[in-house]
Amino acid sequence: MGRALFAVGALLVGCFVVLGLTVFLTREEDRVAVDSELAESITRAIATAEQRGQPVDLSRLAPFGWDRVLIVAEDTSRGAISAAIGSEFKGDLPYDAESGELFVFVRGSALARFADYRGLGVFDGFERPIAAVERADARFDVRDLVVRPGG
Repeated sequence: MGRALFAVGALLVGCFVVLGLTVFLTREEDRVAVDSELAESITRAIATAEQRGQPVDLSRLAPFGWDRVLIVAEDTSRGAISAAIGSEFKGDLPYDAESGELFVFVRGSALARFADYRGLGVFDGFERPIAAVERADARFDVRDLVVRPGG
């Protein structure tokens, strides 16, 4: 009886080892999710900028550490974003019916955070598919829901 229990236990341990190795060896790279709170703040700021009579100031909306922001057009490939950052972009691309441009905040050559724009505004005057804007220049003017550099 003891030998049978030992054999069953050894078989279970072997199965767990095989399962663990399978999961470990076939896993995908870790992905970073969109910062929903930041996305909502940016979307709200753009929607209300004209009414407030103030430009959208990303350095105020994104108080964490970043040097530049990439404004990425919808449907831009992960490879193009990685090239613009200078390292692999590991963000989950949230291209769906409610998301538009991405705001990819970069510190050095590393992803700091990213957010998607979820409003009805149109981005005009930005380089396409990716515009790089330094933190000091990350202010945007909004008129009739048209977002333009400057402000």
